[in-house]
Amino acid sequence: MATPATRESAPSGSGAEVRLRRLWKGTLLVGAVGDYALLLGLLFVHHGWRPALLALFLVAVAQFFRYIANDVDRIGWDLANRSQGPVANKQTARYQSRLLWLLFGLAQAVNLALIGQAALLGGLDRALATLFGLALVELLFALVRRVNRQTAFEQASFGLEEPAISGRRTAPSRWDETQRAKLNHKLAVLEKMAAEGEISERAYKKARDKHLVRSVMEEER
Repeated sequence: MATPATRESAPSGSGAEVRLRRLWKGTLLVGAVGDYALLLGLLFVHHGWRPALLALFLVAVAQFFRYIANDVDRIGWDLANRSQGPVANKQTARYQSRLLWLLFGLAQAVNLALIGQAALLGGLDRALATLFGLALVELLFALVRRVNRQTAFEQASFGLEEPAISGRRTAPSRWDETQRAKLNHKLAVLEKMAAEGEISERAYKKARDKHLVRSVMEEER
């Protein structure tokens, strides 16, 4: 189950490493979709289209809950990496955690409905097989949540139309926006440290200017 991220969960690593993690996330999502497709296909073959259609509806509902939970989890990650005051942060984090648990419970309720349907249609053996398949799906989505925090919740990559790592640039892309977002996050952390007296204002401005100049120079390559 995903819980609010900590400050150490901020993204790190080179662009190539982040891209590999995005590809890994895409692989996990393909695996989860394939697992669902297998369960629905077996249900259609053995019991007809009506049970399969009902199961498809339940799976779609579960994915709707997961979609909302992903955004809630991202908010928790933002809270852990962008201070908004200790009191406000604590209250919001508590609410975020409760909402995340609620959505997780709703998704598991849908899984229980799928297992119950399998038990009614095919007995204990079919229910156990469905349980195993859904447990695998949950494992894959748990890994996806972990990769989300490692990549600052970037979109999954499926190896299509990705910019080359060689350094050649064609046009501004989602990849560029992500790099700028990471730079803004780092500068925000430095600004907060300067405001709290952890570093001097001069050191903050010097680091800010250095990073901004480097960012502009890299965009011009």
